[in-house]
Order: sequence, then structure tokens, then C-alpha cells
Amino acid sequence: MFLMSHSFETGGSEKQFAMVVAGLRALDVPVTIGCMRRAGPFREGLGDAMEFPAKGGLYAPRAWKSRLKLALAFRAGRIEVGHSFDFYTNLMLIPAAVLARVPVILGSHRQLGTCFRGSQLLAQDIAFRLCTHIVCNSRAAAESLIHRAVPERKITVIPNGLAPEAFAVTATAFPRQPDTLRVGMIARMNNPVKNYPGLLRAAARLLPKFPNLDFLLAGDGPLRPELERQARELGLASHVRFLGDRRDVPGLLASLDVVVSSSLSESLSNSIIEAMAAGLPVVATRVGGNPELVRDGETGLLVPPDDDEALASALERLLTHSDLRSAFGSKAREFALKHFSAASVARQYEELYLRLLHERGKCLGARSSVARGSSSMAADQKIKVAMVAPSLHFVGGQSAQAALLVRKWKQDPEVDVRFIPIDPDFPRGLRWISRVPYLRTVARMPLYFWTLWRAMGSADVAHIFSASYWSFVLAPSPALLVAKLRGVPSLINYHSGEARDHLRNWRTAKAILKRADALVVPSGYLADVFGEFGLRARVAPNCIDERQFHFRLRLPVKPRLVCTRGFGVYYSVHLVVMAFARVKKKFPDASLILAGAGAEERRVRELATELELRDVEFTGPIAWENMATCYDRGDIFVNASWLDNMPISILEAFASGTPVVSTAPEGIQYLIRHRVTGLLSEPGDWQALAEHVILLLERPELAAELSQNAYEESAKYRWSSVRPEWVGLYAALAGRPAKQALEQAPEAMRSGT
Repeated sequence: MFLMSHSFETGGSEKQFAMVVAGLRALDVPVTIGCMRRAGPFREGLGDAMEFPAKGGLYAPRAWKSRLKLALAFRAGRIEVGHSFDFYTNLMLIPAAVLARVPVILGSHRQLGTCFRGSQLLAQDIAFRLCTHIVCNSRAAAESLIHRAVPERKITVIPNGLAPEAFAVTATAFPRQPDTLRVGMIARMNNPVKNYPGLLRAAARLLPKFPNLDFLLAGDGPLRPELERQARELGLASHVRFLGDRRDVPGLLASLDVVVSSSLSESLSNSIIEAMAAGLPVVATRVGGNPELVRDGETGLLVPPDDDEALASALERLLTHSDLRSAFGSKAREFALKHFSAASVARQYEELYLRLLHERGKCLGARSSVARGSSSMAADQKIKVAMVAPSLHFVGGQSAQAALLVRKWKQDPEVDVRFIPIDPDFPRGLRWISRVPYLRTVARMPLYFWTLWRAMGSADVAHIFSASYWSFVLAPSPALLVAKLRGVPSLINYHSGEARDHLRNWRTAKAILKRADALVVPSGYLADVFGEFGLRARVAPNCIDERQFHFRLRLPVKPRLVCTRGFGVYYSVHLVVMAFARVKKKFPDASLILAGAGAEERRVRELATELELRDVEFTGPIAWENMATCYDRGDIFVNASWLDNMPISILEAFASGTPVVSTAPEGIQYLIRHRVTGLLSEPGDWQALAEHVILLLERPELAAELSQNAYEESAKYRWSSVRPEWVGLYAALAGRPAKQALEQAPEAMRSGT
């Protein structure tokens, strides 16, 4: 699959593109993405995007060169479904896909055409006649195409969708004020068709009757200065706030009483759908797809377009009657839940792609499959990866991450993984050796080499997990040697936060790492450390299983602390206990969950006894399938490590909505932004840890803000975002001489070749 967006800016089409891509990947549909301009916040979490610019215009020589590059990329990637997502990509992708003979080519019509000149619509009509099918996001958009003689059989309507967090109960971005009502509108300020002036004129009509009425306008663009001038001239300066672009739309909606859409033309408004999901009544103009969303007198009110008096009258009716606002909002939320969930929309796209492929008699090729569980790709066509890593006998981040990757690759259509534990089991009669320190290490080496030799013989790529010091010598070094002897391209996936000390003091480490065909680290911190020693490392973040963790805002925040770090010396869990003791003095009902095991557990237990802390629960190690329950039981996640890299536990807390309080060793500073996605203090400062916990308990709105930001940040670490990085690297190593692949693959993705 190849999906293309013009850019990733804060527009409705761009937002839908990001949501559909994430939804398809969550369904294990392999999706490659492209764009004409690699810019905008919605790119976060989507991975690499191939760029095909059209500087100088869609018909300039540069644009035709980009179309040729796109066609070559389609051929090289064996693309079977090419889907453009907006007007500009319709004119870029469709001709390129025709040239490359892509089996299924889809265009998109997400507006009514009123924003484009006749020549632009003519060009799009020609493109639509070349493609297999067209997706419209509303019946109104579909009717506009049928009116232009596009066959109805060639059109499918799939509505816009909403991510699960749009339906969550969210803290207000703007605290409520007594006797104040708020009306909001969310739309970009780059096109007169949104008709902000009509709303401002209606607002001026309402102020004499509602002196405490506020208007919050979210959006930005070149029209904003003129709109601000109009607001001043109408005497609205103290009642209208221009908020600019907002990423916290759920929090903004939670601050409103009514949402308005005064557009003169609309296909299917994202802002209306989001308002309905938040349980808000809507006043909208009767244009385009708005009547498909707003049921007049049931979920909101519809008014004629460009009718200031009718708009003001409808708003007055809702502002006057709180019971009507509540009834409309409740029914609107029910309607949105039924029709516009992200998962439902993604499934509709998947089913459409499959149907069109089936109709054209095409089975899916060797590098993709949307038919989960199908046999369209034989095992011998997949990229065979030998993954060398600690087994779950070891309690730690590497083993947990390796186990997650193995589970995820198990049913993957493109990658076949064989797991090679660095601690293979002894035969039954020799298992007693595993209980004898040192002897087990020596006795296991021949068995480990033999296991490596057999597995590498059928592998296309060796993926070797690595820690530091003696572990580096005993586990990844032999695996790298066997891979070289077997002629298998290899990557070392280095995870240790002790990298700087290891590379500085172990002279062999750098020499061995240079022998790998690729160096991969999970964080920008380790990439920078490797750079200090002249080693180039690519970042492929640790990932979390997004299906395992469920986001929940803590409202109110309760004094229930949780720490899921192992009892290792670097993690300083004893400082978490000391901080908890201080919190408990102020909040006597506070509790602490400590999940994990390790050498320091006895010391921590003794400290809890010494401090007479009765509400500390030691759970022991927790199986991966039960980790979500552990986070759900806590309201604040506490970490006190003094050396760290990219702890999976913090990513899991992000995904669960558990606000994070942590110390700030160098590696953590690459992961957590202070007062944005968590609260940070100096390593070793347990008093500051305690004060930050108390701050969140006393300011639940801050905790909610951190949780929401952290949840958005966690999108970068979901499997749907991380998987394309690994597939691209595996394919590059398996398909070309390894060092050439490593050097060229990132540039190829940037240039679109």
C-alpha cells in the first residue's frame, strides 16, 4: 500500500491521513507513505515519508520529474494499491501510478470543488478518469462528482474518523468561570469559505443579551490579522480569543458550551465530528455534508449559509436553554460513537482495498499483504531475520523488548523471525548446570555457537541485541562473528545506558561494533554517544504494544504511586520509597506499588520496614500480558534512576495516561520534556521527586495536561510507527551489499528514489 498526502500541516485532510495510516498499520496492513512537502505536526509517529516536491507548480518540469521518481518508486516497491488523499496528490500520484502500472489506483475527493478554479477541476476530472476508484468523505462530495459525470459505481463514501482519545473525558484547556458561556469554532484561517466574519457579526448581535459570552477561535492562517481587526471594530476584543493552531483539541472542546461552523462550503467537517464526540451541540450552516452530521433539532441546529441573523438566533436558542444543550450533546456523542470511530474507518479502507484487488484479479505481492492470515506470501519470500537476544529468563528491558518484537513479527506478512536466545536451554540431563554460576557460562558457549551456526544458515539478516561490558563479549560478539562467517548481513541493536563508559574503557568494543553492517540504538541519546566515538548509529525506538495499554485520564488524581523498574542498582528504587514516605506524611491514604525483581530488593524492603510504611506492595515480576493492569492501578508513575537510556516502563506509562515523575539522567532528558510530558528533577534528589508528586496531587489539571501530551508522544513508540523503520532496514540489508544499504537507504527515503 502507498498512501500520499500533500503535507502534514494542521488541516482536516492531513489529520485524516495520519489517522487512516495509523489505523491501517494497527490492522497490520503494510503501508508506505509519501508527500509533496515533508512538513507539519501530523508527521509525528508515522515514520519515514517519501517526498516528491512540485516546486514551481504541478505542471512545472520539477513536478514531472517527481512523478517519474514516484513511478520508479512504485515499481521498485512492488506497490499494489496507490491512494492519493487530496486534490494536489490526485494530480501527482495518479499519473505516476498509471505509468508504473499499479493494479489499484485510488483518488480522493474531500471537498465540494467550490475552492478550485475550473481549470483545476478539469485537471482533476481527467485524473479521476485514469484511476480505479475514488473515495469521498461525504455523500455531498460524491454527488458533486456524479454531477460532473463520474460514474457512481466508481465512488465509495468513507466518512472521516476520530481517534479513541477524542471520545475520552478530558480536562478543560481553559478553566470554567461562573456565569460565563463559551462558543467555539475550529477552522483554518486561510480561506474565506470558512466565513469567520459571519460568526463575528453574529457574536456582535449576541453580546447585548449575553454580556459574559466568550468566543474561542482555534486556527491560524493569513486571514487572521484581518479577522482580529474586524473583531476590534465590532467591539468584540474582550470577548473573542484567537488561539492559533491547537494540538489539544479535546481539552479545548471540554472548555466550550457550543460549537459553531459558519462555513459557506464543507464536505465533511472534522471539527463538527470532534465536537459531537465530545458531547457538544453544534450550530452549522446547511451546506455540503453538514446535514449528514448535524440532525436539525436532534443533535444540533442548521442555519442557511451566510445568514448572520439566523446564526445568531440559533446560538441564542442554545445559550438560553442548558437542557437543550445537554440533550443535543448526548445524542451527538451517541451518533459519533456509532459512525466515526477510527477503527471502523480503517476497516472500511482495508475492505475497499481488498475488494478492488479481488475485482482486478490481483493477489498481493511478495512484499505486502492486507489479508491477515492469508497465504498470499509464502514463508520463503519473507525477509528471514535471526534475532539474537536475552530470553525472558532475564528480567530487563532488552528481554522484554525482544519478546515484544518476536510476538509482533510472528504473523507479519513481510518478516519471518527466528529467535535465538543468548542463554539456550541445556539438554534434560545437563540442566543442573544452569544452577551453577560460572560453570553454566562456560558450558553454554558451545551450545550457543552451535545454535547460532544453524540459525544463521537460513537467515537474510542477523538482528543482534547488545548490552555492555562482559555481556557484550559473551553474547553479541560471538553472534556477529558467526554472522560474518556465514555471510549474513548483521545489525547490532545496542541498548545499554552505560555506552559512554563502555566505549571509553573497553578498547575492543569500538573495533567490534565497526564490524557490524549497521548499528541501531533506541534513542537519540545513544546515537549522540556513539557519535562521540566516531560511530554512526541509526535510531529505531523501543516500542510498546498499543493494543495492550488503555489510555485513561486520572480525574481526580489519587495518591496511588507505581514504579515498575527492576530492583537494579542504577534504578535507585530506594529513593522512590523515600519520596513516598514524604508524600504519605501529607496524604496518609497514599499507596505505592513496586513491580519487579533484582539484587536491591532486600535493601528496599528493609527500608520500607524501617520507615514503617504499611502501604507498599511488592508484586514481584509481572508477566507482560498483565502490565497494563499494574499501570491502571496507579495514578502517578515514579522513576528515580541515575543512569538510563529509554526505559520501556516510561513509554508504557505514557500510553496508559499515568503521569510521570522522574529523575533526569542524561538519557531520560531525550525522552521526557519537563512540564510537557512529565516532571523532572536531579538524579538522587528524592525530596524533589516527592514535591513533584505532591504538585500533581494538588494540581490535577497539570497532571491531565502532562498525561495528554505524553499520550500523544507515545504514538512515536507504537508498533505501527516503529515497524516501518525495521522493515526498511531489514530490506536494505537483505537486498543490497550491507554497507551500501545502510548509507543509501535513509537518503533514498528522503529523495523518493
